[in-house]
Amino acid sequence: AATISSRIKAILDKGDCLASDIAVISRCLNFGSYKPTGAIETELLRKGIPFVVRGGHSALKSKRMQLFMALVRIIANPDDDIAAEYCLDELVQNIGPVNSKKIRGLGKDKVRQLSLFEQMTHASTNTSLLTKSARTGLQAFLGDVEKWQQLMGDKTLEWIIKDIFAQYILKVEEGDEDKDKDVGTSAKKGDIEDPLLDMVLAILDSLYQTPELLSATASAEAGNDSPCTMELLQAYSSHLCLLSTAAEDKGKLKTAKDQKPAKYEGAVVITTVHQAKGLEWQHVFLNHFIENMFPMGYRGVSKADKLRAMTDPVVGVQIARASALHYREESRLGYVAITRAKVGLYISVLDTYPVFWMGKIFDGPCRASRFLPDIMCTTTSSKKRRIGY
Repeated sequence: AATISSRIKAILDKGDCLASDIAVISRCLNFGSYKPTGAIETELLRKGIPFVVRGGHSALKSKRMQLFMALVRIIANPDDDIAAEYCLDELVQNIGPVNSKKIRGLGKDKVRQLSLFEQMTHASTNTSLLTKSARTGLQAFLGDVEKWQQLMGDKTLEWIIKDIFAQYILKVEEGDEDKDKDVGTSAKKGDIEDPLLDMVLAILDSLYQTPELLSATASAEAGNDSPCTMELLQAYSSHLCLLSTAAEDKGKLKTAKDQKPAKYEGAVVITTVHQAKGLEWQHVFLNHFIENMFPMGYRGVSKADKLRAMTDPVVGVQIARASALHYREESRLGYVAITRAKVGLYISVLDTYPVFWMGKIFDGPCRASRFLPDIMCTTTSSKKRRIGY
């Protein structure tokens, strides 16, 4: 991912093409619990290169990212009812639909309509409204928000971000996403390893590198080692929302300042092979061009069919035909991917699978795709085919 993003930045810095003339093509954007382009998105964010995602959702649109954004927004502005509602429904423990409705009903008869955060504060001490367990969960959440607000001026924004992850985000499951590792809440903040954490820290780095997105006060105080201020947190919150919106397929990134253009015109396209059919770009990067990911391995055979094939030749022939048809279709997709480039084609392969469970599921070691053009292959002492950029 770092190599691909660096090459993209080098191409853009030459000024020969726009960001929209570059595409990163993957066989798919979600491979089980793994996002093949997630690390590339992180590196592009770190380098300040805008991108749009087609044929799937960006990691910026994931449930965990949206929850993190809601927490940052409510710390920066407790009157943000949309963020407060999301946190109340998803993050506060022991609060179900019934208790949530009771909390929202507070303050409706008052002269001044209370914000949802104020309603949550009143409900946390109202013994006649909520049960003890519900009040305990609400008080814990409100206490954490108050703690992070009080840490302004003492801790860095990076420290606060990591603490938010340790307390809340690491506990959230991404729908059908399975955790590749068991991270306990008692782990030290410096030991946290999470792809989404890398992404939000990359966004923080990009904010520091873009002074025009900061106010004069926040810009003067911004820095990795500088204590966090409310102005800096608000600028970071706005930057998160901006990038999340820009990752949608709109083709162009808009900056927070309406009249100030982005550093790079247009946006790098991150897409799938199916979405790339009929389109061309000046430079195309093919990501994870390895067996079982491109082409995808044939997974239409059950264990029962494999056992039957050992004793019934007819079943074995049927499996072989189905497998041949599968790889024939994958070869067509491979042809589509390789022929999308007008000027430069960059293919990346891996020596090992990106996540450990792939090595357990797939037979044999990680190796380059069978569709890798022979002209781009070299033979090493280990007889593995690799790409030279």
